[in-house]
Amino acid sequence: MAAKKPKKPKPGSGQIEQLRARIDTLRAKLEQEARQRKLQTGLAQASKEARTKIAQQVEVLKKRGESLVRQLREAIAEGEKRQKKLRDEAAAKVAELRKELALKTAELKHKSAELSKLALESAQRARAIITEPPEAPPETSANAPAEPAASQAPKPPES
Repeated sequence: MAAKKPKKPKPGSGQIEQLRARIDTLRAKLEQEARQRKLQTGLAQASKEARTKIAQQVEVLKKRGESLVRQLREAIAEGEKRQKKLRDEAAAKVAELRKELALKTAELKHKSAELSKLALESAQRARAIITEPPEAPPETSANAPAEPAASQAPKPPES
């Protein structure tokens, strides 16, 4: 009897096993890449949506900022107008008060001069009365020139 020869593996069977193992690893790798691609696509989509929302919010904030800038400029311009108006009114009031002061000062100088003149005339009359010797009853011809002088003198203002 002949001894049985050990079975030799088929020459292509090792290669087939290697190919099957290679196919399994490639399939696993492909599935993993597909999952990663799906995640990346989801992340890209979420990123795109977030970018769009942020762009919209930035646009809204930009418009709001422009509106606030416009309001602020208007408020500043209004304040400057009011300040100019008040400054002009104050300058007009100061000018009016200066004019009134000048008038009152001129009036006061005029009255002071008038009072000085009256005081001088009064002192002269008093001196004349004191230094004159007593005369006999006045004559009509002597009184005639004296009366017009007395009537010409202005009377002091009554208080």
